[in-house]
Amino acid sequence: MERVSFVLKIRPEDRDEYIKRHEAVYPELLQAFGEVGISTYSIFLHEGTLFAYMEVENYRKAMDALAEHPANKRWQEYMSDLLIVNEHGSTSHDIPEVFHYHS
Repeated sequence: MERVSFVLKIRPEDRDEYIKRHEAVYPELLQAFGEVGISTYSIFLHEGTLFAYMEVENYRKAMDALAEHPANKRWQEYMSDLLIVNEHGSTSHDIPEVFHYHS
């Protein structure tokens, strides 16, 4: 199981809308998460920075599968007006794990 995290950015004034949209994530997208091997997916928000964390069987394989899934394509289009594109032309940036504790 891989533990993966990444950051995204939104404008601080879009905070409430971002939260509102995540209160109604498409059920077929949630189902797709499980189908591609995602067992845990959380997003945390601090000011305009979103910190996402997921546990997934194979991150790259899961992201490739989701990229082709109709519900994910629809969701990405729906969210595109809120997410800020970074200097690499993407809306997310993977961040490395530097510490992990598990009892």
